[in-house]
Amino acid sequence: MTTHTTPSTVHSTSSSASPSASPSAATRDTRPVGRGRRSLLVLTGLLACAIPTVFTVTITGMLVTGTDSDHRFHQLTGQGLILCALWLLPILVLLRAGWQGRRPSTAAGLAHLVLMTAGAGCALAAQGGGAPVLMAMIGIPGALLWASLPLRPRLRVPVQVDPLLAPVALAASAVLLPFAVDQVALQNASTTGYHAENPHYFDMAWIAITLAAHALLAALLPAARALAVGFAPAMVVLGSAGLALGESTPWSLFVLACGALAGAASAVVRRQAARN
Repeated sequence: MTTHTTPSTVHSTSSSASPSASPSAATRDTRPVGRGRRSLLVLTGLLACAIPTVFTVTITGMLVTGTDSDHRFHQLTGQGLILCALWLLPILVLLRAGWQGRRPSTAAGLAHLVLMTAGAGCALAAQGGGAPVLMAMIGIPGALLWASLPLRPRLRVPVQVDPLLAPVALAASAVLLPFAVDQVALQNASTTGYHAENPHYFDMAWIAITLAAHALLAALLPAARALAVGFAPAMVVLGSAGLALGESTPWSLFVLACGALAGAASAVVRRQAARN
């Protein structure tokens, strides 16, 4: 006996199989958010955003008014605007996704964790100027924010080295990580005076390690490729500020070149991803 399959049977089978996969995939990445959860997100978001927002406003005011103009390099970079961007933007991305009941991106989650981990490590290595207290004030609200998210970022993701971003990440790490070690040594040597109370060298080590981690993660993880988009302009600003404000010319040029190459490589990677 021959069994004939009619179009209606095929349509019925495919339509019954298809919806079952789609909703389950959607529910893994979204979750209804109630009023209580949103209230908790607002509270933890305010706590997490308070210090970087105050830093941003204060440092911008110092730049505009010329306060402590001999520290303008720090105000533009480690103590100031680069640090504030690396700090505040991941928090805002996490909060937005949490408010909408979506799973935050892996890139945002890693960016936030890297910032806190790098800062904690630098604070252990250079404890002057109140750095450990600052990191406690950052880490506790950050942990509360993660606890209040309805869904947390996926951190266990596939590794796939990008051939364009990887060389840039290695080159950037080769210049940023020794710089961070030097800045920690300078901070520890500042036992009296302005830098003992205002740990600018700690801040510079903090952003250097954070940026190196962003570059390496972007090169290694497809889910974190977006970190290269922020890494590139941060390096351009860091290198340009160094050239304009009297830092080492070879170091500044190398940092600037890494930023430009990262930007070009990131554009190519995004174009290839869009094509696929």
